[in-house]
Amino acid sequence: MATDEGASPRELVVEACRRDQPHLIEQVLSSMSDKTNEEVAQFFNEVKDSMGNYALHICAQYGSYDVADALFDIQFFECDPLTRVDKETPLHIAVRYANEKDAELGAEMVKMMCEAGCDPRVRNKHGQKPSDLVYNKPDIKSVLQQAEYIMAEGLQNNQGAESEHGSASDSE
Repeated sequence: MATDEGASPRELVVEACRRDQPHLIEQVLSSMSDKTNEEVAQFFNEVKDSMGNYALHICAQYGSYDVADALFDIQFFECDPLTRVDKETPLHIAVRYANEKDAELGAEMVKMMCEAGCDPRVRNKHGQKPSDLVYNKPDIKSVLQQAEYIMAEGLQNNQGAESEHGSASDSE
């Protein structure tokens, strides 16, 4: 009854996010070479695990830096999806990862996410921004506050400019 095709593209993405295996993202991208950038982004934007967490939340939860970086290279990739229960962005989850698991890797994740255009001003259902969740990590708080300032100042000047760096052309 079961086929020998293995995991679905969705399962591959979830696994890539859990285990920080960017080659699985490349594998899925190469299987989508006939799709438009919008269709590719829609697929990746809709991937969720069994708990309803999006790909970037999973990366943040497991410290999967390289996969998160690969996801940010997908044009039109949504970097601020919200979790179902607490309405948290991947930045909220990355801060929790830094607090509870690996401060250094968590700080790098937060920095990369801010540089990729994640919005540190988004509040969860408890009214907290990612910076409100930081404890005893002034470097992370500083990165988030700086990103908040840049977004507050820059959004009036160049809306959408932060998404121009992303291109899915290197998915050979």
